Amino acid sequence: MSTSAKKENPGVNPTPETPRPVRAGTAALMGAGVGSLATPLSPGIRVVFLVVFLGAGLLWLFSHPYRRDVRAAVEANGQRYTTRIKQVIPLFPVWLALMLLPPFQFDNWIIAILVWIVAGAYIWQVTPRLDGTRELEDIARAKARE
Repeated sequence: MSTSAKKENPGVNPTPETPRPVRAGTAALMGAGVGSLATPLSPGIRVVFLVVFLGAGLLWLFSHPYRRDVRAAVEANGQRYTTRIKQVIPLFPVWLALMLLPPFQFDNWIIAILVWIVAGAYIWQVTPRLDGTRELEDIARAKARE
């Protein structure tokens, strides 16, 4: 049996959905990575936390077993399984935050937590776009209309 939750559409193959624990964990880890840049820690430690948290979040998202279901669904639609530009574009605001936080040198735990929450909420919202499940939902809807 598959490890991911399925959305059932009548007359269409089930579309993989990002599991909630993966989505929440990715959002928390990547939000912590962005938030680490606003902490009062030394710059070297901030960068280490940034790399570790962002890396762990991306690793968890893209190495989870539900990715096999995503790959199978993409290939079942006759497409090549690869990263598309529309999957990377949602990361632009995260990149912008990573570029803008260091010059402001907030050095404040409360601001760091607020940044963590905002970045985590944003990552929560865009995770289906990052992992490709949103595009699969769009493809399934288009097929259902035909």
